[in-house]
Amino acid sequence: MRRPRFARTADAGIGRIETAAALDRPSYAIETAMARPAQIAGRPAGKLGDALHGNWFGHPIHPMLVTVPIGTWTFAFALDLLAVLGIRPRGATRAAEIALKAGAAGAVAAAATGLADWQHVNGRDRRVGLVHAAANSTALALTLTSVLLRERGRVSEGRLASAAGWACMFLGGYLGGHMVYRRRIGSDHADRSPEPRGFTPVLPLAELEEDRPRRIEVWDDDNRQAVGVVLVRHKGHIQAMGARCSHMGGPLDQGWVLDGALVCPWHGSRYDLETGWPSGGPSTCPQPRYQVRLKEGVVEIRREQEHGDDVAMAAGLDDVVPARQQPERTHDTGQGRKADEVLVEHHQLLRRLFEAIRATPRDDPQRRDLMRTLASELEIHEHIEDHIFYPAVHPVSEDVPVAHSEHRQLADLLAMTLKLNTASPEFEEHLQALHAAVDHHAGSEERSMFRHAQRLGEARLRELGKALEAMLEEQRTSRFQRAFRDLKIRLLEGL
Repeated sequence: MRRPRFARTADAGIGRIETAAALDRPSYAIETAMARPAQIAGRPAGKLGDALHGNWFGHPIHPMLVTVPIGTWTFAFALDLLAVLGIRPRGATRAAEIALKAGAAGAVAAAATGLADWQHVNGRDRRVGLVHAAANSTALALTLTSVLLRERGRVSEGRLASAAGWACMFLGGYLGGHMVYRRRIGSDHADRSPEPRGFTPVLPLAELEEDRPRRIEVWDDDNRQAVGVVLVRHKGHIQAMGARCSHMGGPLDQGWVLDGALVCPWHGSRYDLETGWPSGGPSTCPQPRYQVRLKEGVVEIRREQEHGDDVAMAAGLDDVVPARQQPERTHDTGQGRKADEVLVEHHQLLRRLFEAIRATPRDDPQRRDLMRTLASELEIHEHIEDHIFYPAVHPVSEDVPVAHSEHRQLADLLAMTLKLNTASPEFEEHLQALHAAVDHHAGSEERSMFRHAQRLGEARLRELGKALEAMLEEQRTSRFQRAFRDLKIRLLEGL
């Protein structure tokens, strides 16, 4: 499928802006004009800059403030449009004027915070940011012009001016979205890997010099990548934080220590050595932190998990009710199958159904019946995992959120496939994609989640296996459940 025309046009336009080197000279002139007074003012200007970045807030405040002009000016535009169409609600004219004024005030605040953030970007992002600012400044000027015209009784001209301002705001908003969602300006660039989960030796203490940041790396086996960590020896203490600056990904290990903070060499963000929180500069997001201990002259570190992290830690596995703490269940050991064995068997059933569908001639009506059986079994599989297995393994495996997402992907692919003629080439293509998705889901569970589930203990797994088999039997034999699934499948096929 070709990209939509609007997306092609917008990408081409932004590409021309990003390569417009002529924008560099005015952009650096503006930056210098902003930087010189701040340098002369010293510490007060630094505090003002931190406030505009949102250092105190924990997030950039520019994206929040831009919603004020966007919302109010769009509201005013809608009221003006109703008036042009002959629909004039009571008080609409006055409401539009108030909305335009409120939006203008919000735009000034948004511009101040935007300029504070913009001076710390470079290259293509600086160029796009300059045009973004120009478009929004034009929108503000046109809106203020509209307010003046309306106050002088020239309402029609005022509506035209605010409509033009709204169009400029739309352009500026699109460029701002490109910077945030494509270029990740203002988002977190730090590496948030949970590794290492246990204390891991990384460096002899003798190799760590006072106030000289030192980069080491630990391996994240799940993501198959090295994670950079910067160690700093400062006033008799060793601190460790993520080596990739959360602001724009700068190398903190190449920075320096100043006033108890580690300074990023790229944009000057400063991170408190003891907490990892930004104490100044454009960054608003804290660095990943690591606990440090010394053992026989060697520095060992362990990732300090953050609030909200959903990480299976070895230290917390004893809280998952292991088998050794449940002697009343040990008599079940060896009776019945474990949960992972039940699910592997169901995976094999799904794979055999795919083989049967492929082996059936395209024009054979049985192909449709087999497809409905596959759909029913996929529905059952999702149900038993979501209601029994995933809640049980959630404390010991980090794969559950991804598995939930894969269930949604399977459901979407299944819905598309069911709507197709089973004799068509398009059906074959979708069936192959669905088969690949099921294989991926089953394989990832068998390689990772089922391995993690062994931490629950054999007795608990057999208990879960018994519950899974009971629910499988209920789903397949209950007339109500079968009728409900059949109805959903028929609806997915299309009435």
